[in-house]
Amino acid sequence: MMTDDEINGKYESAQDRLIQEIDRIKLPALVEKIRSNPNYMRIDNYSQSAVDWDDVKKSQLIESFIINFPVMPIVIYEKSYHTYKVIDGKQRLKAIVDFFSNKLVLSGLEVKTELNRCTYATLPYHAKTVLNRHSLSLISVIPSEDASLEEIAKIIEIIAERLN
Repeated sequence: MMTDDEINGKYESAQDRLIQEIDRIKLPALVEKIRSNPNYMRIDNYSQSAVDWDDVKKSQLIESFIINFPVMPIVIYEKSYHTYKVIDGKQRLKAIVDFFSNKLVLSGLEVKTELNRCTYATLPYHAKTVLNRHSLSLISVIPSEDASLEEIAKIIEIIAERLN
């Protein structure tokens, strides 16, 4: 068992310290960064949850942006400068990229039902303008510089468990 002095020394030396940076990025800019730099934030070939979102769930996320409902931030780990691992929010990112890439046809909307059957390309001007002006919050988790790879992996695992 550690003494109070040992515990205080550990905190004073900034061990086990995480930095959080919060940023907001416009949806089109986020999609462009993901598309143009495959190492920026990978969202393919991996499902964060046991079940991928269906088109209705993806559509309802897009609808949430259009009607300005709160959307949970994406939590990421900065592996290196401008290279991130997604801890929480992969399904949200995939839905956004799919819609802006015209791979998602809106369906199952509950409020803006007139937008059902729209893709990004066929979205009415006003709805597209509102969507393009919307930002998404990104929370970057940055461990202390002296953290080992094992400590970082454990931190990411704990954060992911607590967010889900």
